[in-house]
Amino acid sequence: MEGIVVGVNGTTEADEALDWAVAEASSGGHPLTIVRVAPAVDEADLTGVLEEVRAETAAILDRARERHDRFDAEYAVLPGPVPEALLAASATAQMLVLGRRRRARIGRRILGSVSAAVVEHARVPVTVVRRTDDRGEPAAGGSHAPAPPPSGTPRVVVGVDTSAPSVTALRHAAEVADRTGAVLEAVFAWQITTLAPLPGSWGWAPPISDYEHFARECLDAAVTAAGVDLAPDRLRRHVVHGQAAKVLIEASVGADRLVVGARGLGGFDRLLLGSTSRQVLDFAGCPVTVLHA
Repeated sequence: MEGIVVGVNGTTEADEALDWAVAEASSGGHPLTIVRVAPAVDEADLTGVLEEVRAETAAILDRARERHDRFDAEYAVLPGPVPEALLAASATAQMLVLGRRRRARIGRRILGSVSAAVVEHARVPVTVVRRTDDRGEPAAGGSHAPAPPPSGTPRVVVGVDTSAPSVTALRHAAEVADRTGAVLEAVFAWQITTLAPLPGSWGWAPPISDYEHFARECLDAAVTAAGVDLAPDRLRRHVVHGQAAKVLIEASVGADRLVVGARGLGGFDRLLLGSTSRQVLDFAGCPVTVLHA
C-alpha cells in the first residue's frame, strides 16, 4: 500500500487516528488506505468473519466522511495477527498511523501492546495519535522546555541528538513544517553524560558553558546534515540542559506534532526502540511520529 495507511478497529481512539490521517493525507497529497485487521479464527469461519468486518469498516469510513469534507480513501480488511498485518500492509507506505489506547487501569497513559510492537519493528514513519481529551501536562517540578511561540502558531517539535535516526527525524520534521506552515522547534536536550568528551578536555573538567556551546554546535551540525532550509523565523533552535524524554514531553504540550528517531544514543543494542522514544510515546501531549534511520 502507498501513501498514508491508518489502522482502525472501531474505537474512539482509532477514529481520532483516522481523523488525523485524513488531514495528513490531504496536506501531503497522499492516497489514504484504512486497514482493519480481522480476528484470528478457524479457516471454516474466516469468510463470514471477513464479510462482517468489511461491513463494519465501510461504516467507519462512512462516518469519517460525515466528519470531514470530501476525501478519497480505500479500505482493506486483512486477517491477523494485528501487528504483523499492519506491518505488512504499510511496508511501502509513506506513513502508518495508529491510535493510542486510553489510560491503563493503574491510571498511567501507556502505549498499547499492538502499537508498541508496530513502532518497534516498522521501517516506515509511524505516528501514534492520542485522544484529544487525554493531552499531556507539563511534568511537576518546573519546566525545562523552551518557551512556545505566540498562541495559535502551529508547532512541530523534533528531538535532536547526534545519532543518524535523529537527523532523519529532523529532516522529516522540517518537511512537515514547510508543508503545513508550522514553526519547527529543534530541541537538543543534553546532559554531560550524554555528550561526547569535549575536544581537548581529557584530564580536566571544562566549565558548564563550554558543554552548552558544544551542544549548540552539535545541534547546528544536525540541522546542516538534515538539509533544513526554513526561514529564520520558522526554525527555532533550543539547547536545553535536562533529561531528553522529560524535556521533549514538556515541549510537546500544545504542539501539533512531536517527531523523534526510533533510537538515539542511549539504550541497549538489542532494543530497537530507544528509551526516550518509548517515554515520549507514553506521555507526550500531542501525536508522536517515530522514524527509523
